[in-house]
Amino acid sequence: MDQEWFWDYRILSIIAVVIISLLIVFLFRSKKKRYDVRKITMNDIDRMTGYEFEHYLYVMFASIGFDHTSITKSSRDFGADLTFTDLDGEKVVVQAKRLSDKLGLDAVQEVYAAKAYYAADVALVMTNTDHVSLPCRKLASATGVKIISRDQLHKFVYEGKKGRINEVQEIMNQADEHVVYCSDESIERIEHSRGMIEAGDYYVKL
Repeated sequence: MDQEWFWDYRILSIIAVVIISLLIVFLFRSKKKRYDVRKITMNDIDRMTGYEFEHYLYVMFASIGFDHTSITKSSRDFGADLTFTDLDGEKVVVQAKRLSDKLGLDAVQEVYAAKAYYAADVALVMTNTDHVSLPCRKLASATGVKIISRDQLHKFVYEGKKGRINEVQEIMNQADEHVVYCSDESIERIEHSRGMIEAGDYYVKL
């Protein structure tokens, strides 16, 4: 009887140790990591999720000293992830794009719409990629949207860590890159048949 009790005790002890060990591992893994933005590098940014990149930029802009820095609600951001007031007193809306491929038209379209929605003066896209599609650059030129791509983002990170607000403002001011475009190139000219107007599967006789 004593021997059976001894073995039962050992089994219960082993189970208790396993459960406690699993709890320790779970608590250790579930502990939220925190990062000092002054130690973040471009390689770290490349490994971020989209939300992490937004939060990083928010902390950077706020710590550098830009007024009224805010982060938008993730469910209804209306095309902007951040807003702040720059040194010229202009309201800026920012779309943050942490990408592993090229920056496309949607980023410019969304932040341009956000500029209207938030009654902002400046629309800015910030991305870690150096691949910006030509249509994206053309639309940015047409709408006045500024794009900070990888090289300029690297400068932003460097100057931002040092709290150099004037240098960061200059990086944003230089983000304009005019690309020659012709809107007529996007227009499809359809020749009308005699007595008929048609497009695709639809027509009307005159």
